Amino acid sequence: MNASSPERRAGNRLQLGTFGTNLAPGITFTRIPGALTTDWPRVRELARHADRMGFEAIVPIARWKGYGGPTDPHGSSFDTLAWAAAIGEATERPRVFSTCHAPAIHPIVAAKQIATIDHVTGGRAAVNVVAGWYRPELEMFGRKLDEHDRRYDLAEEWTEILLRLWTEEEEFDHEGEFFRIERGYSAPKPLQRPHPPIMNAAVSGRGMEYAARMSDLVFVKLDDIPERAVEQVARVKDLARGHGREIEVWTFAYVVCADTEEEARDFVHHYSVVHGEHDASHTALKVMGVEARMRSDAESEAFRLSWVAGNGGHPLVGTASQIAERLDRMSAIGIDGCLLGWPLWEPGMERFEAEVLPLLEARGLRTPAR
Repeated sequence: MNASSPERRAGNRLQLGTFGTNLAPGITFTRIPGALTTDWPRVRELARHADRMGFEAIVPIARWKGYGGPTDPHGSSFDTLAWAAAIGEATERPRVFSTCHAPAIHPIVAAKQIATIDHVTGGRAAVNVVAGWYRPELEMFGRKLDEHDRRYDLAEEWTEILLRLWTEEEEFDHEGEFFRIERGYSAPKPLQRPHPPIMNAAVSGRGMEYAARMSDLVFVKLDDIPERAVEQVARVKDLARGHGREIEVWTFAYVVCADTEEEARDFVHHYSVVHGEHDASHTALKVMGVEARMRSDAESEAFRLSWVAGNGGHPLVGTASQIAERLDRMSAIGIDGCLLGWPLWEPGMERFEAEVLPLLEARGLRTPAR
């Protein structure tokens, strides 16, 4: 990476990970039988399966309050810090992320807990920093939702304190806009030097500036138009280089693999349209403010359905060869890693392992896990 951030792990040209296995029903807003639940043995086994498949990352979604509706998607979720320690003990190789809301978790607490996870995992801890957007959660903490750019001002100060706690050997004072610390100190330090990797999902200009300066991995929603996606990834990496840094760019996708593309699309319709949690998706997008920025009713409805189908991620829907080809295209435009989720996790991961991974290996994107 660069002098001030962790080195990228050597290995696969396209890194892979799982996304959102700490909450129900995962990244899909669906009521179909078999959707993900917060049943610990099940969640632990999904992590072990990802480990066996050679995945590089396991990333949770931090959620303190669900989106309502009959099943309240994301209302049942495991805390991502305690979860990461347990997942880290159950696995051997992947980076295990904790997702931290900067307005809700004090940086001294986060520094100590993530350093602990780094020791538990033998140097595999990482953190996904979230500036906060879901107003009902922050109100539950007794905090107001600040204006957008100010949220990133807080996240930047939060991250600076985190890094000082991880890297400085002497106590320090900090008097900032959001935090006041007297004789700040944390030990033991993380095993990773200079510090565990930091991820951030950035879309806005202010968010991207924060990510380019402070993050080691930037998490983007990939543009659906290939030419714009190429420019999108290049812009992120160039912005980081402007700060003297090299960063990884990751994205996320939902996977539906079938014998034919028609069968795959029919199943997406089944779980997301016929059995989707549509009231909850309306709530989530209204709070997020996405609906107001859409240019038309059709555009708004398409994005809402993509949220139900897979949290707004990139659709990897089709045959194994089509999915492998789309992942190859992601790598070609500069994507370093892709987080994945399935509507039905166990059969979805098994099919991906049996049918898609060999094709990725044949294309030179991955090497066999063992």
